[in-house]
Amino acid sequence: MSRQPPVLIFAPMRGVTTVHYRTAFAKHFQGLDIEMAPFISTVSAGRINAKLLKDVLPESNSGLPLIPQVMSNNADDFIQMNIALHELGYNEVNWNLGCPHKQIRRKQRGSGLLPHPQMVDGILGKVCAESPCRISVKVRLGVESSEELTAMIPVLNRYPLSEVVIHPRTAVQMYEGTVDLGAFETACSQLDHPVCYNGDIFDLAFFQTLEKRFPETGRFMLGRGLLSNPFLCEIIKSGNPQVENAIARIKAFHDDVVARYESVMHGDQPVLGKMKEFWTYQMAYLSNGQKLFKKVKKAHRVSTYKDIVGEFLADAEWKPTPTP
Repeated sequence: MSRQPPVLIFAPMRGVTTVHYRTAFAKHFQGLDIEMAPFISTVSAGRINAKLLKDVLPESNSGLPLIPQVMSNNADDFIQMNIALHELGYNEVNWNLGCPHKQIRRKQRGSGLLPHPQMVDGILGKVCAESPCRISVKVRLGVESSEELTAMIPVLNRYPLSEVVIHPRTAVQMYEGTVDLGAFETACSQLDHPVCYNGDIFDLAFFQTLEKRFPETGRFMLGRGLLSNPFLCEIIKSGNPQVENAIARIKAFHDDVVARYESVMHGDQPVLGKMKEFWTYQMAYLSNGQKLFKKVKKAHRVSTYKDIVGEFLADAEWKPTPTP
């Protein structure tokens, strides 16, 4: 019996994988199955401000299935947001229990809730009972130790979660060091829910290592690796690391992203801010990527920026491996 192809999910990257970026990405690249939108923070208010939902408005979406993500530590606010998302047509919402940033976790949001299983229990009990949407969660191993996730698993197993996405690092690690595949394996063995792997999928070889070691894990979330190499889903699905017409496709994608930001932002600086962040990832596989990025960072006008990018891409080659 042939194996089912993996389900590949775009990780939520706040400020980066916006609706404009996601829509352009889905137009120019194949292989991606699902997108998860960057988190929406809940608020204690009588009604949800429409601005909070603008990144997940169905009429603006790429056409791929989209899962909104919510950041919350209050059950009633979480339920209110889920109701608003359900009214937009969403049937599943992901709860962010993994954001590693200090300013988030100090407020007992994101990964800051992982050391507090009783709080999570109380929130899930109410939300799962009253939310019109299915709930999945995205977690890290803990703030400082994988024992925090181990203590949380009995709580997660008590509720009908649709999925648990695990990034096998602690919050204090941020994105440093290596992922702990042993801790991921232990968590998988203890969870009663479908599990999605997230973390450090940068190339086909590592993905195949994951598939071989975790044959029951058919869902994988890609973040920084996909931002750096937008062909990665195609490579994984085909099993072929070779990319045809890479520079021409990158240019078409880039031009589309710029145009979308220009259509919704006023002034050069907001657009340049987005595009400079674009190149922090995208430069990795270009033969002249580092020189391009240095020059791009000095641009003050979008017109100048476009000239710089056009000049560099005309001379660029796509490399099979990123610059260290």
